[in-house]
Amino acid sequence: MEAQKVNYLSEINELLCNVKNDPSLAGQVTEQSNFIEDFGIDSLDIVDFMLELESQFDIEVDFDAFDFDNLTSAKRLVEYIRSHSVTEA
Repeated sequence: MEAQKVNYLSEINELLCNVKNDPSLAGQVTEQSNFIEDFGIDSLDIVDFMLELESQFDIEVDFDAFDFDNLTSAKRLVEYIRSHSVTEA
């Protein structure tokens, strides 16, 4: 189970690097990472990031219902992804 969480973090980190177009962010995402405060993603980045998450993890994000507090820690985001993933259900 822990290995899966690490995989999620690794994939999320890769998506973050792509969205921010900043390879120096590689390996920076931890369970405690706050995407807005730690990585400075703005509203446009958030939309791109969420669309990338949908594609990467085969989930559908309802932007009207999405709790953006899920971006306050990578751990919360992983829990969100796992709870909305068809393959994890």
